[in-house]
Amino acid sequence: LVGLTDDVLDRAPAEGEWSARQTMAHTVGVERSYRANVSHALERGPDEPLVLAPERRPQPDPLDIAGDGTSIALRLGARRAETDEAFAGTTEDQMRLPTRWAEYDVDVRFRLHRFASHLVEHTVQCETALEATGARFGDARRVARRISVARAMHERITAPEALAGLDAELDEALASLPAP
Repeated sequence: LVGLTDDVLDRAPAEGEWSARQTMAHTVGVERSYRANVSHALERGPDEPLVLAPERRPQPDPLDIAGDGTSIALRLGARRAETDEAFAGTTEDQMRLPTRWAEYDVDVRFRLHRFASHLVEHTVQCETALEATGARFGDARRVARRISVARAMHERITAPEALAGLDAELDEALASLPAP
């Protein structure tokens, strides 16, 4: 999405199909919904229903999908960071707490693992929609996407201090490059 303009984001690939912006509205909305549902599972009392009441579900925030592709990507990143922070301390016992996903009774672990697959599903959907409307993606985007995936996996298993050191090295290398 980075660098894509409103006109590109708003093109639907075919009648009745979602544009990239509509796909992102769904993606960000589900991010917020997943977070609310997992929070409910972690906080609910034994007499409270398994399913989060409709009035407690997050409402769409138009700001989440306002602006160009870069703005939307940054906001999704912020929502993801909020989710990660909210559940960073989830214990093994909490992972086994019951919750509902779609029409299935599952546990918190399953719900937390759905975040990643949901993002992948809609990344592919955005790419497909954009390509169907004539958008072209060069090698740089493909390389950046693969690096981002590797980085995300790294963030799950590497100490924050080590990541900060790697980031500092990259920042230093970037700063040494001549200006364009």
